[in-house]
Amino acid sequence: MPYRFLCFVLLIFSLSTLQAQEYRWSVGMDYFFDNMEYKHSSYADARTLQGIWLKPLGGISWDSVHTIYAGVDLLKMPGMKHAVDKVDVTVYYQYETDKILFRAGAFPRQDVLSNYSDFFFSDSVTHFMPLMQGLFWQVGSGGSFFNAWMDWTSYSSAEVRESFFLGFSGKVTKNIFFADFQSSLFHYAGTYPNRGLYGVSELIQGMASAGMEISSGTQFKGMVSAGLFAGLERDRKADLSHRPVGFVARANAEYMGIGTENTLYTGDARMRFYTAEGSDLYWGTPFLQGRSYLQSKWYIRLLESDRVNARMNCNLHFSEGELFFQQTLSVALSIDNFSKQGKKRMPYPWMRIFR
Repeated sequence: MPYRFLCFVLLIFSLSTLQAQEYRWSVGMDYFFDNMEYKHSSYADARTLQGIWLKPLGGISWDSVHTIYAGVDLLKMPGMKHAVDKVDVTVYYQYETDKILFRAGAFPRQDVLSNYSDFFFSDSVTHFMPLMQGLFWQVGSGGSFFNAWMDWTSYSSAEVRESFFLGFSGKVTKNIFFADFQSSLFHYAGTYPNRGLYGVSELIQGMASAGMEISSGTQFKGMVSAGLFAGLERDRKADLSHRPVGFVARANAEYMGIGTENTLYTGDARMRFYTAEGSDLYWGTPFLQGRSYLQSKWYIRLLESDRVNARMNCNLHFSEGELFFQQTLSVALSIDNFSKQGKKRMPYPWMRIFR
């Protein structure tokens, strides 16, 4: 007991003597509403999702580049009988300079993988599994960067199968031209102890494209690109594998807070093991089970400030020779003592109603 107490005292003393020590705090709230009208689709289910995340967070920073954060994320789903429907723990170490970002622990996925298409991570993943649990490392920022990451998504037990992600992505920009890529490997193994009920399934995906981006101040911005989306889907136990390859094109534009994001896929049908594995193996949009798919998002930024962002979407999905509709509303609020405030925001006319 004296030895443990001495170690504790030494730890407190070490933290108290750190140079340039700074205490950080934040309180965040995320609300999402997602109405999916997919009644006649054989790939995706029609349903309405709604939830509220409350995210208090605290941290200690030293030497201007090191920070340890800890907090709790609480999910409340309106209409459910429980006071809290899900609890996640956020705890991670961060090293950050102008050109390097490193994180280890459990931290928000959207903070570091916002460049990934929802061909990799669907809206439902963002809604209900917002945390990565692993490592993230990035060199560069803005228009040119490279990152590598690991996300351990489930630990093997008698009832739960082991699974994890490994990924790389990057982007290079020269004037208005760019080239980028996103990739991931998802390893979906068996239980422990393994009684032979499950084999190992793997999903490897890579999307590479090139295009150009233009921006005119804060009023207009646009982007067009084209590339390839390749993958490997493998079921080791059944000794089956598929190697889908397809063409991907993107066209985005936004003017005065009103915009559209469009992505076209055409090529080999994907998600060949979806009937057996479902969303446990495939985390992307289920419409990729077809040979062609066009996603067209139309949105308006209702509110955008240093503390609050609100966006409303009407999304169109062209698949199986049908048109499917989706309506979403997202509101994100964050109050803290460490974010850089005073960013220039475009005062869109309809934002005056919030003053």
